Amino acid sequence: MQRKNAYHQIRLYNMKSVIFSILIVALLLSPLCAIWGQSTVSEVNNTKSDTTIVRYWQDGISVVYTHNVDNNNWFLLVDTTVPHVRRIAVPSDVTVNDFRILHDTVYIGGHHVDGSGTQRGLLAFFDIHDFYRGMGNFIWAVSLLSNMYDCYIPATTIFYCQNQIYDITRLAVYDSSGSAKIAFIAKNFVDVATDTRVGIGCARYNGSSWSRVLLYNKYAIEEYTDIIATQNYVVAVARTNDSARLAMRIFPKSTFIQMSHMPSWPPNCYYYSDKYGQGLADLEVDENIMATALNNDEFAVAYHHTNVTTEGIAVKTFGITGGLASLQNGLNATVTRQSGSIWKMRDICYSPTTKRLIVLNDFDGGTVGGQASIVYQFQYPTLASGPYYGFYLLDNNLHALSPFVPSSNIFIASGNNILTGLLSPYWQNALTNLDTGCELIDEIMCTNTSTPLYSTFMETNLNIPDFYGNSTPFVVDEVERVVICNQ
Repeated sequence: MQRKNAYHQIRLYNMKSVIFSILIVALLLSPLCAIWGQSTVSEVNNTKSDTTIVRYWQDGISVVYTHNVDNNNWFLLVDTTVPHVRRIAVPSDVTVNDFRILHDTVYIGGHHVDGSGTQRGLLAFFDIHDFYRGMGNFIWAVSLLSNMYDCYIPATTIFYCQNQIYDITRLAVYDSSGSAKIAFIAKNFVDVATDTRVGIGCARYNGSSWSRVLLYNKYAIEEYTDIIATQNYVVAVARTNDSARLAMRIFPKSTFIQMSHMPSWPPNCYYYSDKYGQGLADLEVDENIMATALNNDEFAVAYHHTNVTTEGIAVKTFGITGGLASLQNGLNATVTRQSGSIWKMRDICYSPTTKRLIVLNDFDGGTVGGQASIVYQFQYPTLASGPYYGFYLLDNNLHALSPFVPSSNIFIASGNNILTGLLSPYWQNALTNLDTGCELIDEIMCTNTSTPLYSTFMETNLNIPDFYGNSTPFVVDEVERVVICNQ
């Protein structure tokens, strides 16, 4: 009898040990927020910020860029599991507008201001592992004033028009023939700084020099605001300056941007053979349009719309077949803009794990009662009419977001604390609906829409901008990250 009881006790102990081990393994394999709550808000010491960008890397680790009015710039490595943050100083004469991570490399787009006050477009990159090495180098190139060989100025000492890329605003980076190809949106002017337009560029670094080409916008009609890469295509989206419509241009990855020589022109004159894009005429676009890749050759856009009687937010999804997009689903929400509110579409991303579109914008929302940085979630691919919900933080502005991929339900957003001005990373479980943690809830009512795309002529030529490249060393320091909320 005693042996039997001892046997059962040992068996019970072993079962408890097995159960305990299973629980530990489950915790280790579960999403991070299952351990530290539905959401977490932190502050990074000694890092004042008014502009931030965040991109997820791996294993709960993200890269964050932050900038403030004193031109203090940093790239930071933020790990959910450790309280300290590794930090790289960015030169004060550089401003980063966007960056993307491909494999273990951070690719950067922005501008540089030289000693004479001249602003030039900037491309750069560095190795993420330099955060751990304690030092490294930015490899960079700035754009120079370049001849436009298809633009002739008669009776002047300058034979050709001059093109200057003065800012690079958005990037998409993808593998191409074994190396990284950078697709970018560039602001440029021709001859004088007031003759501005927004073009689409392509660049690649071969280990010693940069190849580059710019598809400049001849009549400055399309104001391109974002660029993405799907499985087989590069997509640039824009607001038109003449009619405030949504416009887009789609390029096959394999021929982005393929140059053709102009017949009977000098050797350096090139054009892009496909001169057509697409447009959507159902809504007037208010400011910028943001885009994200979905599955295969599908993508989504989000923007604010406005006209005489209504304004609000629009979310649309598209598929690409044969180089042409077609509308899959569309949602519109009508919202009353409060006095003094300045709406801004900040970011949109897709979580393949949760199959949700996540949209960050500065918006008045449906129930907030005033402007806030609101993160809305839309279930893909249904996008049915009805209520949709968003989260916002009471004392924080949010500027950018990124999902944890490939097997997590979490997204990270970057912003700043309104009261302290400090950089404030924010993690949220995308599977939460009305179960809030550190945030408050907003609700908007959306209705389905359906409008066909039309073809539109986009006159452009190609220019090969001159670049000057070099490298700049950096060192890594550390600052503390303090958890403000964990629920």
